[in-house]
Amino acid sequence: MKLNTSISVENVITVIVLVFSMTLAFGFMKYDIDAIKKQMDLKADENLINYKLDVIMQDITEIKQTLKESK
Repeated sequence: MKLNTSISVENVITVIVLVFSMTLAFGFMKYDIDAIKKQMDLKADENLINYKLDVIMQDITEIKQTLKESK
């Protein structure tokens, strides 16, 4: 059995299309990863803000209680 080892235009085009599609696939994956990472950062920030608000509300409640006791 003899293999055809000559390089044809179709083979070159196929290789170019494969490289291009792989580059696009990795680019889209990178974009998706960045978008997910940004959402996770925003969610972490939101949780931190909610925690700080809870702490502030507890402090306000304690201050109100202290004011009621002092009257």
